[in-house]
Amino acid sequence: MMNKNVIYATLPGTRENVLELFKKYEISAVPVMKNDELVGIVTRKDILRKIEEDQLALLMTPDPVTVQASDSINKVVEILSTTPFRRLPVLDGKKLVGIITVRDIIAKIAEMNIEMPVKDFVTPRVVCVWDETPLSIVGEVMRLSNSELCPVLDSSASVVGVVDEKIMLTETLIEDFIEQTQYSSSSDTDDAWTWDAIRDITIKYFEVSVVKLPKEPVKNFMKKAVFVYPQTPVSKCAREMVRNDIDHMPVLDAENRLMGLVHDKDIIKVLLKK
Repeated sequence: MMNKNVIYATLPGTRENVLELFKKYEISAVPVMKNDELVGIVTRKDILRKIEEDQLALLMTPDPVTVQASDSINKVVEILSTTPFRRLPVLDGKKLVGIITVRDIIAKIAEMNIEMPVKDFVTPRVVCVWDETPLSIVGEVMRLSNSELCPVLDSSASVVGVVDEKIMLTETLIEDFIEQTQYSSSSDTDDAWTWDAIRDITIKYFEVSVVKLPKEPVKNFMKKAVFVYPQTPVSKCAREMVRNDIDHMPVLDAENRLMGLVHDKDIIKVLLKK
């Protein structure tokens, strides 16, 4: 289940080295190695939290939680479902041999035939936004509510899309923000995503960093509407998560009204019940 082809950074290293890996391999975190031993892990949010730092040793989280290749999947699920972590380095003794993520487990559940309904995993508290809300305001709503995903509703209160932190915190935004912060570069273009062209509010997003977002309606940036129902089997829900690249799935009732969300870190707990 784990990914054996581990992309990693090495010490000594810099912010630029990590960003290059993120962009090249379309990933959001990498283990950090020194003398062939795991010494840390660095994520996209670490890069944003510590804008003033350039050295990888100061950017990374040292001594990350790990699992052994011989550990059971139950142990992995227990750790991932009870901590903020979304990925765990896998060791054989002290040697890094892989990495396992919440998405890896969701993909495995998607291949199974688990008929248990998702209703047992629904979180009823949901923060929604109107599809005409400016993206800049959506970012502030998500920060204040600590939401990683918000369903987007139209004027009829129907779910028409979702917006998540992946839309907010793209690698392009991170790179542009860092360049602007470090070098105060200017631009004469009218590209809506260049920092000089975005004349809007500044937000502190997810208590991570200051990111400027456009004032255009969120409907221009949201992902298409996807959802399940309370009786949808867990494996089918997992397949939809993988297919649509989302970590939280809106759940609708019999009248197609939003009733909650299913979080991937809750769904993986189904393996503890088998």
